[in-house]
Amino acid sequence: MKNDLREHRFFLLLFALILFNISLSVQYYFLKNRENHKVTEVIHFENAALEKKMIEEKHPYQLRVYYPVTDYKVLNQEIDAKIKSHIEDFKNEISNAGVQLNQSYTLDILYQEFESSPYISYVFTIFKDTGGAHPISFYDTISYNKEDNKIITIEDLVKENPKFLEVVSKSIREQLSKNKNIVNYNMMIEGTLPKKENFQTFAFTEEGYLFFFSPYQIAPYSSGKFQVLVPYSLLKEAVSS
Repeated sequence: MKNDLREHRFFLLLFALILFNISLSVQYYFLKNRENHKVTEVIHFENAALEKKMIEEKHPYQLRVYYPVTDYKVLNQEIDAKIKSHIEDFKNEISNAGVQLNQSYTLDILYQEFESSPYISYVFTIFKDTGGAHPISFYDTISYNKEDNKIITIEDLVKENPKFLEVVSKSIREQLSKNKNIVNYNMMIEGTLPKKENFQTFAFTEEGYLFFFSPYQIAPYSSGKFQVLVPYSLLKEAVSS
């Protein structure tokens, strides 16, 4: 009987020690990750002198944000402002939604670089899960003229060529009408009307203007995102005609 009692006490003590170690491990994890704002820099891309990586893991969310640091001050300021805006929007969304203990919220931002001298373009792909019916992934872009030290927007392109929207709209509709992922023709037509707001997400590439369409602009969420190239030659022909 005494042996059984000693054995019982031994297992109780062992169990208590295990719980204590687990508690210490959890406390250490949260202390270690209390300031989970890390920025590292690595060489990346021709025009990006450096790349910044921002990682935050803080319940109930995690951020994984990558963005370039170039040799151009004006461009860097625009990139910083855009990244900051996306992060603030994400944090505001999850705070307004009400935090759920079993919910994990995510923001990922990756980017690509395109160039057609004297222009540089950065295309950001933003993945966001804020606890809705499903996550959302969409595009954002920045274009910059190295010679003029200026951010280029759709307003600049339309000002330079008054036929810009008309030509771009027609070309993109012709291409999308052959795309099997366009399941709602009227939605595509509405999202490609010759309006500046429909074509403000673009990049300069060697072959032409590359336009980006996020979910819901020209097709339902299930159809995904779209990229459509409009050759520079089409715009040149429109100017000369």
